[in-house]
Amino acid sequence: MKKIITAIVIICVTFSVTMAKKKDLAGEVVQGVYVDSIYDFSLNVPEAWNYTVKKASSNVRVILSKKQYDIPIQFQEASNYTLVPKITVYVDSTSLAMDQFLDSLLSNAYKSKQKNNILSELKILNGNFQLKKRAKMTMGELSGFRVEGQLRYTLEVQRSGSESDKGDIVADFYGGSIFFVKNGNTIVMIHFISEWRYFDVLDQDFTRILETFKFLKK
Repeated sequence: MKKIITAIVIICVTFSVTMAKKKDLAGEVVQGVYVDSIYDFSLNVPEAWNYTVKKASSNVRVILSKKQYDIPIQFQEASNYTLVPKITVYVDSTSLAMDQFLDSLLSNAYKSKQKNNILSELKILNGNFQLKKRAKMTMGELSGFRVEGQLRYTLEVQRSGSESDKGDIVADFYGGSIFFVKNGNTIVMIHFISEWRYFDVLDQDFTRILETFKFLKK
């Protein structure tokens, strides 16, 4: 009898801990769909992408990273320098209209703590970001803005097995795209970044994922 009671207690404790962990997360992925538990939106997570759900208190809600991706020739002997294609879903609040909010992020003159926090996660906007495209984007009943551009980077690449203290200097570009959409004062930013040479193909995958985004009606 004592063994049965002990087993029941263990099951209850395990269940309670599991439920507590779920409540502490921003949302969950069920049958390939991420559903945000606080901001009431959903987004498909394709099988070709890994995902990490962040804490409920975080502005970053979920991160997707491509399972398989191409490696630029300059990184063939040091593949860890390759930027893994990644999608970051970031949520914040603003009373500004979307185009005004976007202007503030793209402006070199505008400074704020909120902007610093956003730029720390939306990596494509860091440094000398070169805007290539800015346009309205409509998906069903949703209307938002989308920006695309590239960011130049310079890396010192240390080849495996090299006896030299200095690595090769590699200069290239990252490509990125961000979709902005508002629901009341809540603004959702969905950020994608990859190596520039593969951006056009991967951006098509990103667009297909964006097309699954929706706010859940109550």
